Amino acid sequence: MIKEQMQTDGLKVPKQKDIPRQRSPSPSLPSAEIPPFLPPNPSADYEAREKAMKDKFRKFWMSSLAEGFKEDLEEIRKEPTLGPSKLALLIDSLAAGADIFTSSASASGIDMNEVDVVMGE
Repeated sequence: MIKEQMQTDGLKVPKQKDIPRQRSPSPSLPSAEIPPFLPPNPSADYEAREKAMKDKFRKFWMSSLAEGFKEDLEEIRKEPTLGPSKLALLIDSLAAGADIFTSSASASGIDMNEVDVVMGE
């Protein structure tokens, strides 16, 4: 049945490889522009507000920890081996928990400002 041309009901149909193939155009490449990971340089006023907000949140965080773990902190305070250096380490460790919250929106403005949410601003 395969010949140079196939016959179907008296019609001559050329074989597939005899028909020249049209090439389709390649799709265009996506943009090579990479968005910046860091927000643009903030102003001095913005940095001052940001620092004030972080300080306010740190005080809130520490008071929340002191209130929530009042009994535990009292027991730790009574420890005879708790000297000034260990106390400073404990305070710094507890305060470091405040740093896990973001205090500024991303450059795209989509991220939520967690510190503002907690502080109600």
